[in-house]
Amino acid sequence: MIERFTILGGSSVYIPELLVSLLARNVVIDELVLYGRPGKKLQLVSQFCQRIVDRRGYMTRVIPSTDLEEAVRGAKYVLNHVRVGGMEARMRDEMIPPKFGLVGDEALGAGGIANAIRTLPVVFYFVEVLERVNPNALFINLTHPMSIIMEALIRYSSLRAVGITHLPSVYQKSLAHLLGVDNHRVTLEYFGAGNLGWISDVKVDNKSRLSTVIDLIEEQGHEDFDKEVVSLFRLIPVRNTGLFFYRHDVLKKQVAGMRFRSEILHENERRLLHLYENPKLDDIPEAARERNTEWYEETIVPLLCAMECSAECQVVLCQKNEDSIRDLPQECSVEVLSTVNCKKWTPKKVGCLPRPLIGLYVSLKESERLIIEAVRQKSFATALKALAVNPFVTSLEAAKRFLEKVQREEKVDLY
Repeated sequence: MIERFTILGGSSVYIPELLVSLLARNVVIDELVLYGRPGKKLQLVSQFCQRIVDRRGYMTRVIPSTDLEEAVRGAKYVLNHVRVGGMEARMRDEMIPPKFGLVGDEALGAGGIANAIRTLPVVFYFVEVLERVNPNALFINLTHPMSIIMEALIRYSSLRAVGITHLPSVYQKSLAHLLGVDNHRVTLEYFGAGNLGWISDVKVDNKSRLSTVIDLIEEQGHEDFDKEVVSLFRLIPVRNTGLFFYRHDVLKKQVAGMRFRSEILHENERRLLHLYENPKLDDIPEAARERNTEWYEETIVPLLCAMECSAECQVVLCQKNEDSIRDLPQECSVEVLSTVNCKKWTPKKVGCLPRPLIGLYVSLKESERLIIEAVRQKSFATALKALAVNPFVTSLEAAKRFLEKVQREEKVDLY
């Protein structure tokens, strides 16, 4: 049993799905603390979670809290689920960059940097409180920009911290379907950094089938896999990585007025909150499943199960590089396959990056290092450098005008 589990950003309308996933795997929690801002939303989500627990006959006590010290005190695990500024902020990260000729995204490029400027001060505050009142807690990060936040924690925190990367589990299912085998027979080799990842091998019953997969993609095509990029690199990119190779086409669609993911999610949030107001609702409504939150069932829950039980699992985590990827700094964050058990997680040694990709990752990681320093130093010049060297940013002049806009919109001081 987990005596106390705290979720920062506990007013998210998707927290009930995480709770259901935990209960389905018999992960029993004595106290589930949902930390959030004061208001109706936190109360609605907490009350709905309590009804879910009660319906299933568990004794879990769901505790809404607006006091950070009290919320994290005594917690074995602290899950960072905060979206600073709410869904409206994600909408800005996606919608404002295209106005300056830059790709909009909450985790990559200009949008990811704007997100970091807004989010890092809050994360540093969480760290200060945790290091003071509960330094032994495991800090599990789910908040974007994942790579930047994890690197900030690695460089400037003494906490044990790990980040969740869910895309590999999504692609594992697609690859199993492509090969016509059961999902549980498929394992992946994976490496990445800066939210850009690659599947470097696909194994069925521990035998490599990568050549077969590449042949199938080239012959048949598949909506989840970019045929051109796969053929060129003989590796399988996840969708964020594919975005880099088609950033000009993505920008054209964004400028033309495509509907952003944040707009859809914002509408869905309002619908869900209305449903949660029903005191008789005690199970996940169908509207909540529209977001398809695989990261709960496929990553967070297996991670917690492995840490609470004796059985090991393998999962891709965002963590300190050390010697995993030789071409990148030891202190940076990377995304690699790890073996997790009740005592620790052990990252797999990837070795060197494919030579054509080294430059991409080096510039991306330097951009992330710079934006962390910019936030810590409150330096406009350093933030501008972070944008200037970022692979998704194509114009210094556009970067400067965008950063000035971010200062006004986010009300941050970078001087």
